[in-house]
Amino acid sequence: MPTPKSCAPQTGIHKALLYINDIDLFLDDTDKALEVLKAVFKEADVDLKDEIIFLLGSLEQPEICMWLHAILADPVQAQSTRRNAALQLSVTAAALENTDELRAVMLADISHPDPVVRHLAILALGWEGNQQAEPEITRLTKAADALVRQAATAALSNIAQKTMHLHVKEG
Repeated sequence: MPTPKSCAPQTGIHKALLYINDIDLFLDDTDKALEVLKAVFKEADVDLKDEIIFLLGSLEQPEICMWLHAILADPVQAQSTRRNAALQLSVTAAALENTDELRAVMLADISHPDPVVRHLAILALGWEGNQQAEPEITRLTKAADALVRQAATAALSNIAQKTMHLHVKEG
């Protein structure tokens, strides 16, 4: 269980931990929980930030995906927090009906001057069924940067999972 950070407001941390540890409470009071968890995120320690990322990512909302994108692009966040935001983004986006805006933002990020943002954006683009991003990601498997190649390969693997699953079902 995450522990409160001493400089964060204790009531906010306490409320956040209640939502994290009681999914029924979170689901019963989702709007308030969103407000509390996003506010606490700014001052939370790394472990609590990860719990918040995974819990909010379960909501499968376009606004949450954009919030996760902001975290992965934020150089102030810990590397692990940014990576977890990218991974959760790839899971959450797979459940959305319309990902055009998100895909456009993420495709723009693969040309970002910060190599970490490029790497994480490629990783995040690998949501299951995201065939529209496949040509651009495929091109990146030949990039000079080994991290970019690795992220592109992982993303393509994730994208292909839905197609493979459909073939097995039809098979």
